[in-house]
Amino acid sequence: MNTSTRDKRPRPWSMSVRLVSLQLVTVALLIGSALFFLLQTITSHLDTDDRAVVEQQANLVRNWFEDPNTQAAAIMRQISSPIGNPITVPLFFVRILDPRGVVLHETNNSAAPPIAAFPGPLAAPAYWHVKNGPHYLMTTAWVEVGASRQRMQLQMALDVTDKYTLLRHIRQSMTIVFGLTLLASAGLAFLVSRSVLRPLALLTKSAARVKASHLDTRIDETGWPIELAALANEFDAMLGRLEGSFRRLARFSSDLSHELRTPINNLRGEAEVALNRTRSPDEYRAVLESSLEEFARITRLIDTLLFIAKADQPEHGISRQRLDAAAECRAVADFFEDALEERRLTLLVRGSAAIYCDPVLFRRALSNLVDNALRHTPPGGHIDLTVRTAPENATDVEVTDTGTGIPPEHVAHVFERFYQAGKNDDDTTAPVSGFGLGLAIVKSIMELHGGQVDIASTPQRGTTITLHFPGRPAATPAT
Repeated sequence: MNTSTRDKRPRPWSMSVRLVSLQLVTVALLIGSALFFLLQTITSHLDTDDRAVVEQQANLVRNWFEDPNTQAAAIMRQISSPIGNPITVPLFFVRILDPRGVVLHETNNSAAPPIAAFPGPLAAPAYWHVKNGPHYLMTTAWVEVGASRQRMQLQMALDVTDKYTLLRHIRQSMTIVFGLTLLASAGLAFLVSRSVLRPLALLTKSAARVKASHLDTRIDETGWPIELAALANEFDAMLGRLEGSFRRLARFSSDLSHELRTPINNLRGEAEVALNRTRSPDEYRAVLESSLEEFARITRLIDTLLFIAKADQPEHGISRQRLDAAAECRAVADFFEDALEERRLTLLVRGSAAIYCDPVLFRRALSNLVDNALRHTPPGGHIDLTVRTAPENATDVEVTDTGTGIPPEHVAHVFERFYQAGKNDDDTTAPVSGFGLGLAIVKSIMELHGGQVDIASTPQRGTTITLHFPGRPAATPAT
């Protein structure tokens, strides 16, 4: 991916910004919903009260007009007079229309709603207002005036301007409260986010101190919040694994250079000696034969390293089959028959059990163990291959010898690559028959099978290595 493409990517938000944004959205939804519900409740209650007042006053006026002893003109004069009037004149407007719609009587009000603005006699009360003018709640009813029972139309309007003014002030106050609440929430959310994320920043600084040259640095998980304590613990575990890997890699490189240096120096020395002066064909032939032996040694080393490298890859698959473990052990014993006779050693195969494994890898692991036991067992000793069934349908294959054994301080390292007990890197006189990779290969093979290898050794008495193979996997056929 080029630089221009990376530059076009939107920059991700920080966790603090995300926390503050989520807090603001949450507060806005909660407080906004609460204030909106409160405003709607107040408006509904005021509207209900206004409608009740309008209907009550309309019934009162209608009763007056329908009184047989009352004249409409007298009623209108009483309504228009503030003295002794039960209706608050500034709040109410009253209009009387004849059946033809002609105005007979009305209260004095220059801002009164027009006749056409009123709802029908059977309709519900309705609101009306003009820009920069008063607000009215209007209703219309039929009345039968006086003794003549003349049917007329009564229009009444309640001035509700004060209610709308009150609601406007309430909305303004709610808007101010809403804004101040958001500002306060943003400030508190910012402080909380900084407090919550401070341990994460400290953890980041601690991680930044880790360098390739200081992999022994650790992040103490104590004192961290519960969520970060697990992260710190896993980070320390990862550093431990990296430190171990780097340490093994450094030793691996050192051991590899040492193992390759010996045959290469031999090849170079023989070539220099051969070219120092003219030699006979037999001498040149001897040099070439010696070189071939060194080439074969280097080839075996490279093949072994390639096998271990492939075995370390998780995707390296194996083909498990059901085998007769005792028969496989006898086949390996037959292969070493000549070497056993040469060193005057005996090898016995004991027990029987079925084993689920890759036949090629099993024979290679077992051959490495027998070869290792053969080289470290003095003449007259013996080697036992014992096969037995373990719990949960597992199978154990045990290789026991009566050899020289392994000192306790070396037992924990014998499965490491290029590790040879007692061999010094600067000791060029040490035997070169092995690379220190045999047991490392055995361990890799067992890990591929999901099993494990154990070792028990006593100096001058012998060594026992046990291969623990798991039972038949679900996908492996029984035959």
